[in-house]
Amino acid sequence: MRKVVVLVACFMMIGSVVMASPLMDFSQGKGSIDLTMRNTENSVEGVDFDSKYNFDGAVTFGLGNKWAVQYRYFQPESDNTYIFPGKYALKLETNEFNVLYKLDKNLAAFAGFANAKGTLTEAGWGSASSSTKDLWQLGLVGTAALGDKTTLWASVGAGSDLTNWEAGVGYAFSAKCEFNVSYREFKVNDLDGADVKAKGLGFGVTFKY
Repeated sequence: MRKVVVLVACFMMIGSVVMASPLMDFSQGKGSIDLTMRNTENSVEGVDFDSKYNFDGAVTFGLGNKWAVQYRYFQPESDNTYIFPGKYALKLETNEFNVLYKLDKNLAAFAGFANAKGTLTEAGWGSASSSTKDLWQLGLVGTAALGDKTTLWASVGAGSDLTNWEAGVGYAFSAKCEFNVSYREFKVNDLDGADVKAKGLGFGVTFKY
């Protein structure tokens, strides 16, 4: 929670001192598609699983009048990891649906709904899954221009048994395409009695339309 408070404070400062970024354009019909390959490390109750590259994606669509909607997909699965007496893989399946409202040219607030489910698979033996947990979150997303083509950005959300933050830097090849490097952490508390977390560095592209 302390990380969340610090990031929120940073957003407030960013929103008052930097120039606008095209990532914050919620004009009607404007939008973006984010595609990321993330080297994700999953853990449950302090037990770390071997990392593996996974797909991380989002679609954001502007509605006009400072509003936008967003869907985020993140379902990281670990590599098979030796944990006595066998090898196991941990998958965390998440989906997010958010509504965003622009507070100023560099800062937006969002509220949303997410669900999460964990699956533990033992190599050669089968798998067991948790129930799907429904979650809500509130958060902020902010951007800061570092130059004509480079943008620093971050997003942080927190809610019912959930923390969900990401920070990165993007480089614009054109008005409609950016390359991004980012770090993300998604944590769900009390998922059938266990705390599950996914985190990792990602490399991706953002397409704007």
